[in-house]
Amino acid sequence: MEVYVSCYIKFNGWVGEDIPGTTARFAKVFRMGSSKANRAMRRIIEGGNWQFQWPVSDEQAEIARSYCRWLGFDLKLIPIHSVQQNNKISTAFKSPIKRPTQFEPEVLNQLIELTGNISNAFTIALYKINLSGKTLGLRHHISLSTHFDPKVKFGFGKDLIGTVAENKQLLVEENYENNPIKINFYKSKENLKSFFISPVIHEHLEGVLFIDSKESYSLPIKQQKILSGLAKQIAWHLSQERISPFKKNFRQLAK
Repeated sequence: MEVYVSCYIKFNGWVGEDIPGTTARFAKVFRMGSSKANRAMRRIIEGGNWQFQWPVSDEQAEIARSYCRWLGFDLKLIPIHSVQQNNKISTAFKSPIKRPTQFEPEVLNQLIELTGNISNAFTIALYKINLSGKTLGLRHHISLSTHFDPKVKFGFGKDLIGTVAENKQLLVEENYENNPIKINFYKSKENLKSFFISPVIHEHLEGVLFIDSKESYSLPIKQQKILSGLAKQIAWHLSQERISPFKKNFRQLAK
């Protein structure tokens, strides 16, 4: 049995770099023709979101959701009604399922927001390794800055975030106000006082967590330990996205 769902895709920042290849995989996952997939991808990237209806099995839905997360999309699936494989509406599901008024937030996003609250962050941003494994793109962030640029990517060894990714070592900067080093995702200078940049590791490097502050010049050791512990939890959740059912079935879908 399949379920017709209303798919809502929200664009949270491009992570993949091979747009034609990604569009081709997108077409296979959603069973679209190439022209429709190209139009859809343009709408997602340029407009920020896209909504459509799609007949999908539970397994396909999980694969698609995982794939979209890797690309920097949030995919929400709202059941409309169930159908048999011959596309006739099941007698057990004649009435449409009531659409929920709101979605449950992702656990990973909640964890990042909790970490930001604990640290009283001006900006907290999680960057993850993209599909090519060569750069880091934004997975989720919260910022009080109007100058934060979510489209910025970091190469390994480049800038502060890329350096932490390459070295896999925690970087803490206190009394940052007098430091001339630029943080590249800010379009304009912010009067920061300190920052905490941690590699996000679960068996392997998954990404980098960035936290800064405009209120405190120092980060006590106790607070650093708490943030490092939360970074480990974030790493586990990020690794689950990477080793999702989509990862196991992707080769078959891409054939």
